[in-house]
Formats: sequence, structure tokens, C-alpha cells
Amino acid sequence: MSIKTLRKRIALVAVSALGAGLMSVVAAPVANAAAGDTAADTLAIQIANSTTGAVVQTAGGGDTAADRSVGFLAVTSANGTDQVAVGSTAVGVKAGTTGTGVMLATGKLQVSASNGTTQATDVLVISVSGGTLSGANSEAATAQPALTYNSSATAVSMAANANSNNSMSVTVTPNAGATSMSVSAWKGANATAAAPSLGTLLGTWSITLTSAAATNTYSPSLSLLALATSTAAQITTNVDASTASISAGNPYYIQVIGKNPYNQALTGGTYVATATNGALLNWGDSAANAVIVAGTLSVATKTPDGTDQLRIDPASSLTTSTTTVTITHDGNVISTKTLTFYGEAKKIVIEKVVPGTITTAIAGNGATAYAIYSYRDSADGKVPGAAATFVASSATSTVPTGGSARNPSRSSTAAAGNPLLAAVATLVGPGQDGVFAFTCGATPGKASPSIAHTNAITGATLTAEVKDLGCYGPIATYTVSMDKASYAVGDIATITIEGKDAAGNPVSDAQLVGAGTISVGGGDLTVAVGATDVFTAGKATYKAQIKTAGKFNTVVSIAGSVTTSATATYTVTDGAISNAEVLASIVKLIAAINKQIRALQKSLRR
Repeated sequence: MSIKTLRKRIALVAVSALGAGLMSVVAAPVANAAAGDTAADTLAIQIANSTTGAVVQTAGGGDTAADRSVGFLAVTSANGTDQVAVGSTAVGVKAGTTGTGVMLATGKLQVSASNGTTQATDVLVISVSGGTLSGANSEAATAQPALTYNSSATAVSMAANANSNNSMSVTVTPNAGATSMSVSAWKGANATAAAPSLGTLLGTWSITLTSAAATNTYSPSLSLLALATSTAAQITTNVDASTASISAGNPYYIQVIGKNPYNQALTGGTYVATATNGALLNWGDSAANAVIVAGTLSVATKTPDGTDQLRIDPASSLTTSTTTVTITHDGNVISTKTLTFYGEAKKIVIEKVVPGTITTAIAGNGATAYAIYSYRDSADGKVPGAAATFVASSATSTVPTGGSARNPSRSSTAAAGNPLLAAVATLVGPGQDGVFAFTCGATPGKASPSIAHTNAITGATLTAEVKDLGCYGPIATYTVSMDKASYAVGDIATITIEGKDAAGNPVSDAQLVGAGTISVGGGDLTVAVGATDVFTAGKATYKAQIKTAGKFNTVVSIAGSVTTSATATYTVTDGAISNAEVLASIVKLIAAINKQIRALQKSLRR
């Protein structure tokens, strides 16, 4: 692709250092001009062959194998071109815009500048600090004025002219021993090679010179590296995937999208991965859905190809184990991750059982019965796993079916919205254990359904009985009781309501108490009954502040029940001392004094 074509397309590209004369460029943010815009003022840069000074770019150039073989590597900009144009006034770039880059001190650059619409009146100048300029104008498609160099060959000018292709390209060679170099372009009627700054600055390239290319060096800041739990997608950040529910028999993956310091794919050096505790490693492609077989050793090596993926399997999937995986590139550590592999489940443990309400299906109803369950490995540690299932042979008219609402995992997760909806999810709360919901049939009472889990590794099926799971009817009767028969003013009383269904079973944990159902004589509830308050294990408990002396009742009235109201009676004292108590105390005191006087008289007679 010629400089003329590139200028018309207004390239915005960064060029990276590789081999003799390679340069890496990161330009300041610039808006792209439309393709074919000839009105732009530009300063473009290309890599030149370090020996011949010729531009290293094939026809239709860019990042091709032929280009890379002689040391050229382009970074393509948003408009698909292969150079970076800095300082284009046509796209509103302000004077002083700078692109930055890195190149070999032994290399050369070819710099191209154009002064756009003012070509008939403005002189065009290129200047360099830390290097020298040389060569005739390589922009020879249309006749151009001769170039004029200053005495030190650090600036070159081209007179104003009316040619449609008003641009010049020259070669830049870094000075021996220089560590940096700056290349700028200027335009203006008074600009000269001796005094470029008399013109308007089009743009600048600020270049760092290095003695050796870092093409095969891993750049942590530009590379991506993260833990994945599958090959389904290529990583886009350095954030590890959640391992909360990875179960026995599944491997981990570490994806590496390696870049060198020039933001190019890392294709040199060697990755070495090692794992502790006998974990097995194997490298493969990191493309989506790549198939990587399990390794056979705890060490694996690979030449990077830009996108790589390491598979990690445990020494055994039958028991829980950990491994620390370390990845190096040419001896430098780029990642250390400690991973836990969970063993397969050996048993299902029912952690908690909560009753539900009859004729309640699990889908769309928060009054369902449920159990909280966990999987345990051979060491009795909790492990994640797939959802448990309902054992059909354990179905009864009380509990005809059920389904898992949350799988056991190793991180705290909320219950699913379906089949365990918001009301029950709130009761369960986040957690690591599984939640299994049950449909309550039309027959109230208790049942002991079973749930099952099949291990992915051995194929063994585990079952657990959910003993005495209750499915109860709505509240029919209830009683109320106080924790004491007598209180003093200021005491805190405990009120307990016990509810039962028509069959005498405790009401379910979904049964509402009902706002405004409690009236406390001689005091007030410390917290009023809420509209969403429910019974727990058939009981609801509240506190009341006792304020008045006397004999009182606490009355409970729950709508929709057979019992219309329930009453608890108690006495409250104010703690004051009565006259009778005062008189009795005086009598006791006088008797004690008289006793002491008699004793004293007796002793005096002796």
C-alpha cells in the first residue's frame, strides 16, 4: 500500500518493533478522517529496512508473513489501515499531538508528511532530534520540488507547490548511542529546514530506542490470563471464572492470551506449567470449544501461539484435593493459582426440613414444603454437585412430587425464582447447601419422601430420606400463653401463639399471623405484628412491655380460624410498699429492740 493511498485514507495505526528496524507506536486518541480525504495534514511513519532504507511493506501491506520476515509488524487502526497519521487538522487534531513508540536503535524509519489544502502556499518541513534524515523524496508519483536539508541533516524542507500529491518521505536513522528520538512535521509560509518552528506543528512521534527487541517477552499489562471452568468461550478480562458449582470429574482451565510489550501476539519463548499434589496438566488451543484431553504429567510445556489454554485435572476425582499451578514464560512466573478439586459425593445429608401447606404446588407458590440438603465426600466435607431429583417411588398423597430449587455449591447463592419463589427464597436466604422444594397434596400430615443424586464419575446413585416432612392445612385452632403468671411494671413479657390445623398438626411456616391480631392488657407490643409475619414450627413469639399494675389479659384473634380468640391472664404489680407492710416492719423492729434490751438487762444483773 503506497504512502499516497495511506494518506488519502488518513491512517491511524501504531507500528511495533520487531527485528531490524521494528517500531512500536501507540498514538494519542485521534478521530479518523473519511477514506480518500485529501485535505488532511499528516505525519505518517513506516518501518524501513535497516540495511537498504527501503520501506518494508508488501502490496496491500500490513501484518503478513512476508512483512514479518523482514522485520515489519503493523497494528491496524479502526479504519483498517496500516499507519498512524498524527496531527491531521482535517479531523480536528490540535497542534502538538504526539504518537509514542519503541524501535531498535539499529533500525531506520521512513517518515511521510503532507500539508493538504495549503500546499500551494506552505513549505513542508520534517525535523528530528536524536537522529538524522536522508534520502531523496520517495513520493515521486507526481513531480515534487527538490528537498533542502540543513547542515546537520536534522531537518529537511520542501517548497510550496501546487501539485496534487504534495508530500515527502525521507529516511530517519537514530544517532549512535541515542536512547530516544523525536520526529516532527511542520508547515507554513515561513517554515525552513533551519527554523522549522516558524511553521505550524502537524504532529510528533516520540520514540524510545532499545538495543534489543522485546518481541518474545511476556507483557502482564497487555496480556490476559484467567481461570476458566470450560472451553466454551475465550476470556476477555483477567477475572477468574466462578468455581462455586464445579463438581467432581470436571477439570479447570487457565487461558492465556499472551502479548509482548508491543501489544502483539506472543509467539516466542516457552510456557512451562507445573502442578502440586499430582494434578495433571496439558496445553491446548484457547479457541472457543477447543478440545483438550487430560494430561498425564504434572508438568507441561508449550511454545506460545498468542492464544493458549492449560487444562488441569486432579490426581483423583474420588476425593477432595487441592493443587497449586504455576506458569512461567522463559523462567519468569506469570501466574500462580491454588485450585480445589471436589471429590464425588458419598452421601446426601438433610440439613433442615420445613413444612408446607396442603394443595400447594412448588411452581409459583411460596407456601411449599422444602428441605435444605448437602452432598458430603468420603471425608464428610461438603462438595458441590448437580441438582438432586425426586424419587418417584416415595410419592404419597401428602407429598406427591418435588424438585430442586438450588444445587449445592461452594459459594453463597440465592434460591432460584422457580420453583422456589420469592417468599420461600427469603425464608431460606443465601447459602451453599441445596434447597429441594416439595408439592403438598390434599392430604394433611407427614410423609418421608426421598431425593436422589447420581455421581458423574462412578455412576453410583445416592438417596436420602426427608423424614417427617409436614404438609399441613391452614390454621384452625390456636392458643396463647405468657412466660409468667405475674409481672412487675417495666417487665418484658413473652407471648407465644401456637397454631394448629384441623387435624391437630402444627401450621406450616408459610401461615401468616396477621397484622393487628394481638392486644396486650396493661402494656404494648415492643414490635407490632407485621403483615408478612409467619409461624415457625407452628409457633409465633412476640415481646410486650408491661406498663400498668393490675390484673390483665392478652387477647389474640386470627381471622379465618375455628378459634375466634384466645386469652392469657396475668397479674401486674407496681412495686409500691403498702401501709400494712410498713406496720408489719415496724412491729418486727420493735420486737427486735425489746429482745436486745432484755438481753442487756440480764447481763447487768450478773
